[in-house]
Amino acid sequence: MRKIKPSRKDRSRNQILDAAKIAFSEHDLDGVSMEDLAERAGLTRTTLYNFFASKEDIALAVAQRETEVYDSAFRARIADGDEAVGMLGDLLLEIADVCCRHPKVALVSLTRLPSDASELKAAPSGASTRGLICDILALGQVQGAIRRDQDPWHLTFVALGLFTQMMLHTLSTGGALSRNEIDWLVRLTLEGIGARETK
Repeated sequence: MRKIKPSRKDRSRNQILDAAKIAFSEHDLDGVSMEDLAERAGLTRTTLYNFFASKEDIALAVAQRETEVYDSAFRARIADGDEAVGMLGDLLLEIADVCCRHPKVALVSLTRLPSDASELKAAPSGASTRGLICDILALGQVQGAIRRDQDPWHLTFVALGLFTQMMLHTLSTGGALSRNEIDWLVRLTLEGIGARETK
């Protein structure tokens, strides 16, 4: 079988993202200019701007490419009907690991608000952390592990809101999230913060 060679456009885009991943691991976004990124990628500034309007857009594309690495594995688990609550914990742990390996990119990805509704649902390549979490929660509803009286999309924002704040705190302290902390977060997300009866 013949291997399909990536198009020139795809190669240029990947050069930019590869260069940016290294640059952002060495410097804050403020410490890297679009000119620096073009030079590192071996491309002109014009070519760079043909792909991306800003450093923030590049950082988000780097984060998106990291998402694609684990997206297909979790999609396969959803298709197999894997246990949703455990899968949610596995996914959040995977995301936390990526964030800790690329903290400067993670800070942009975690704090930037999407510019429009379509960006909330999915990224251009199709892989979307929000979409993946939503699909896991929808599976959990079918399995009876996630409440069914709410749209899974809205529940996704609750789960991601808690995770994002915890991840931002973790990044600010230079730590990492453990499996126990992720499991606690998932449990708290599912139980809510209302009063519980004590026995």
